[in-house]
Amino acid sequence: MIGVVVLLRVSVTEEYRPDPRAFPRYEPPDGLLPSQEKYVVWAGDHTDWVIRGARIRSVRFKAVALASGVLALAVTLAVAVRAPTWVPASLGFLAAVGQYVQGLSRDREQSQIAHQAAVRFQKALRDFTTEADELSGQRLRERFKEFRQTFEEIKDEYGPQIFKVRGQDPPQIGGTPR
Repeated sequence: MIGVVVLLRVSVTEEYRPDPRAFPRYEPPDGLLPSQEKYVVWAGDHTDWVIRGARIRSVRFKAVALASGVLALAVTLAVAVRAPTWVPASLGFLAAVGQYVQGLSRDREQSQIAHQAAVRFQKALRDFTTEADELSGQRLRERFKEFRQTFEEIKDEYGPQIFKVRGQDPPQIGGTPR
């Protein structure tokens, strides 16, 4: 039993966390309007939120998959040691529940989509802040508009994919419901 607990713990915590230096926090460049600075800060916060959600879903997927697999294997052991019939039945039931949860939540797919979006968000932020150091005035504000458009396009591309995986329609924002 201790071995199973150790195996679960190692597998779940094996989530590789990137070195914080690999994805630094980008401050808004000097010369932006206050509303533009606020957007750059929000874009960084949004990216962090997407990353956290992807990691949580990835860990949950691994934990449930591992638990379901161990429970399914334990059925054989319970039968081999001639445990009361309710023991393998319970183990099999719990393994099936884990698989049902996996089928409904689709954590793996959602984690992968969110990770792809986060990588593109980070690149857009990195490109903007790197290029912005060399710009000022009107050219900086024009470059901000390009960055904002790119960031929103990424959101528009990946948001519906997440809802599709969940089996939901995207929410109606600012319009009449269909």
